[in-house]
Amino acid sequence: MSDWKHQNPNPDIPSAATAPALLGLRRAVARAAMLWERAWPALWPAVGIAGLFLALALLGGLSALPGWLHGLILLGFAILFAAQTWRGFRRVKPPTDAEATRRLETDSNLPHRPLTVIKDRPAIGVVDPETEQLWRLHLAQSAAAARNIHLRWPHPNLAGRDPYALRIGLGVLLIVGVIVAGSDATNRLARAVTPDMHGLANGPSASLELWITPPDYTNLPPRLLASADPDATAARGDAGESEIAIPAGSTLLAQVSDARRTPSLHIADVSQDLVSVSENSWRIDASLDDVGPQSIRVNASGRTLGEWHVTVEPDRAPEISFVESPQGTTSNTLQLSYAGTDDHGIVGVSAEITWPGVVTGQTFPPVAIELPLPRPDPREGSAVSVHDLTEHPWAGLEVDIRLTATDGRGQTGHTDRLAVLLPERRFNHPVAREIIEQRRVLALSPDNRREVARSLHNIGSFPARFDNDVVVFLALMSARSRLVHERGATDVTPILSQLWDTALRLEDGALSLTQRELADLQEQLQQAIQDGAGDEEIQALMEELRAALDRYLEALAQNLSQALEGMDLSLLPEAGDNLDIIDQEAIQALLEQLEQMARLGDTESVKQLLERMQQMLQALRDAPNQLQQQSSSPAQEMLRELQDVVRRQQELQDDLFQRNQRGERLSEEEARRLREAQNEIRRQLGELMRQLGEMTNQIPENLGNAEDAMGDAEGAIGRGEMGQALGDQARALAELQQGAQSMALQLLRRPGQGQGPGQQQGLAQPGEEGFDPLGRRLPSENEDQPFGVDSGQQGIGDGEQV
Repeated sequence: MSDWKHQNPNPDIPSAATAPALLGLRRAVARAAMLWERAWPALWPAVGIAGLFLALALLGGLSALPGWLHGLILLGFAILFAAQTWRGFRRVKPPTDAEATRRLETDSNLPHRPLTVIKDRPAIGVVDPETEQLWRLHLAQSAAAARNIHLRWPHPNLAGRDPYALRIGLGVLLIVGVIVAGSDATNRLARAVTPDMHGLANGPSASLELWITPPDYTNLPPRLLASADPDATAARGDAGESEIAIPAGSTLLAQVSDARRTPSLHIADVSQDLVSVSENSWRIDASLDDVGPQSIRVNASGRTLGEWHVTVEPDRAPEISFVESPQGTTSNTLQLSYAGTDDHGIVGVSAEITWPGVVTGQTFPPVAIELPLPRPDPREGSAVSVHDLTEHPWAGLEVDIRLTATDGRGQTGHTDRLAVLLPERRFNHPVAREIIEQRRVLALSPDNRREVARSLHNIGSFPARFDNDVVVFLALMSARSRLVHERGATDVTPILSQLWDTALRLEDGALSLTQRELADLQEQLQQAIQDGAGDEEIQALMEELRAALDRYLEALAQNLSQALEGMDLSLLPEAGDNLDIIDQEAIQALLEQLEQMARLGDTESVKQLLERMQQMLQALRDAPNQLQQQSSSPAQEMLRELQDVVRRQQELQDDLFQRNQRGERLSEEEARRLREAQNEIRRQLGELMRQLGEMTNQIPENLGNAEDAMGDAEGAIGRGEMGQALGDQARALAELQQGAQSMALQLLRRPGQGQGPGQQQGLAQPGEEGFDPLGRRLPSENEDQPFGVDSGQQGIGDGEQV
C-alpha cells in the first residue's frame, strides 16, 4: 500500500475521521481486559500464597507458633510469593492495538472486520472516479457497521489454572479470618509479620502474670489468668475460658518480665503502657468499672502475651423491707423486724427516725440507729432488733421510721417511711412522773423554760416526797437554775438528760445507772474487737464488763426483791412458756463464751452474744411486770395458804407481845391455848412444805428455818418464857417473808415451765441459803442504809424563788 498523501490527490476522500466516537477509549479498555485475562491466571499462584498468609494471620495461627518456626514459615511464604510473582510477570505479554481492535470486532460479532477497514487505505490509490466512488461506499458501509461495537466482560479462564477450585476455599477462609479478628485485624497482621525471635537470644522470653482481684466486700478470691509458669494457667484466651465473669470494681494487676520493649495493656479500646519497676520488669494496676463485655490484651515484644474476653457484671443495690411493722414491746422498747438481700452481702443496716412535728426554739436531729446485719447470710437474711428509746424527747409521739441497707460499694436501699408510736416509759413514782411531764414540756416547747423552772422548784420544795434524797434535790435545783440563768442557750438537751437521770434515780435507784454503764462497756468491747485490740485490752474490758454486770445484777436483785415484797403473792401464777427467769450460771456461761469469741476477734459472734445477754437481762428486769400480768393458776392456792400462815403467825405474835407489854404472866390454860395455836400454824406450814416438795421436788430452806423457829417458840411458850418466844416468832416471820419470795420464784421456775435459756438441774435455786431470788450468792455484809433526813424539813439549802 502506497502513501495516501501522494496517491490521493483529493483530500475529501474519507479517512479515519469516519471512525465511531470514543473508539480509542474502547480500544484501551479492550487492551486492559485482555491484559487482565493474561495476568490473572499467570499471577494466581502468587495471589493464592498471599491470601493463605493473610488468612492464617487473621486467625492468629502464625503468632501462636514459636518464634523460630514463625520466622521460618514467614520466610517460606516470602520466597514462594516472590518466585511466583516473578514467574507470572514474565508470562504476561501486553496486547497490541491490532489485537485490541480484533477483540472489539470479535466481541461485537462484526463481519468483514469493519474497524480494520476504517483504518485501511487503497493499495494502489484511486485511479478513476468510479474507483473512488466505490471506495467511499465501502468505507461508509464499514463505518455504519462499526457503530454497534461493544466489549464483553473479561474471561481469564482461571478454572483452567485452578481445576480444584481452591480459590473458593481460600475466599471462605479469608472471610472467617476477618470476622474472627474483628477490630484486632490490624494488630494480628502486624504480629504475623513480626515473629518473636527473642527466645533465640541468650536471655529469657517475655512472660506475663495477670491477676483479677474482686472487691473485698464480695468475699470472692482473686483469679489468676496468666502466670509465668506455663503449667499454672493458659496465657491465651483461646486456651482458657471463653468468657470470664467478674464483678464491677475488680482490680486488674498485670506484670511483664524480660520484654524487649515497654509492654502495653489494652482494655476494650483503651491502651495503657505498663510502668517500669525494675530494669526488666513492668507492672500496672487497672480498675474494671465499665459494665458489660470487654476484651483484655497484653502486648509485649511485638506480640500478644495474653488475651481474654471478660464480662463485668454490675453490682446491684441492696434491698431491705420490714418483715412486720415496727412495734413497741411490753418492756417499752421498739422492736424492728426486717429482711435484706444483696448480691454480695449487706455491710450496714441503719434506721432513721424523724418526727413530723415542729418545735419552736429547738430542733432535734433525726435519730440514727445502727442495726444488726441480716442473718444467717448478709446476702439474704433477716434480723430482729430491740432498742430502748424511752429517753428521747419524742417518746410517746408518732414518728416516721425508715430503714437503710448499705452494700460494700456504698450503694443503698431504703424502705418506705412508716408511722409508729414511739414507746415511752411509764413511771410509778409520783415525783418521777411530774419530772418527766415537765421534761416533755421543755422538750416540745423550749420557750416555756421559766414555767418549767418554776415547776421544778415546786417539786424540790418538798423533799419528803422523794425520801429526802439529796442527789434528787440538787439535780432539781441545778436544772431550775440553768433554765433561769442560761437564757441565751437554745440547746436544752443537757437539761433534758439531767431530768431523765433524776427520774430514773427515783424510779429504779442504782439500776438505771448500772444499766447505762453496762451498755457503754458492751459498746467499747465491740469497738475494741473491730479495731483489732490485743489480748490485754480485751481482758481488761472483760473484767470491767464482769464487774459492771455484777453491779447491775445486784441492783436488779434489789429491785426484784422490793417488787415481790410489795406484791400480792397470791396473785402470782405458774410460769408460762413466755416467762424467763435466768440464773447467774447461765449468764456466767455466756460471759465465758463471749470472752472466747472476743479473743478470736469474731466481731459478728460477739455482737450476737451481747444481744443475747441484753435479752436475758431484759427478761430479768421485766420479771415483776410479767408476774403481775400472768393469769390465775392452781399454784395460787399454795401462795394464798402461805400468806395465811404469815397472817396467823403475825396475829399470834401481836397477842403475845401485848401480854408481855402489860406484864401479864401466862396461866396454864392460856399457855396451853397459845401453844396449840403455835402448833397448828406449824402443822399448816409443814403440810404446805410437803405439797411444795411434791410440786417442785425442792423446798426453800427459809421455810424449814421458819418451821424450826415456830417449834422453838412453842417450847418457850410452854416454859412461860415470853421474851424468848417473841424472839423465836420474829425469826419465824422473817424466814417466812424470805421463803414466800423464794417460793413464788421457785414455782415460776418449775422444771418444764418457765425455764429460761441456760437453766440446768443442780443450779442454785431461789430460797437456798446464801442465794438471792435470782439464784446469785448473797454478799456477806449488809448493805449500808440509804441517806435520809428528817421528813419535816421543807428543803435542803436555799433556792432561788421563781
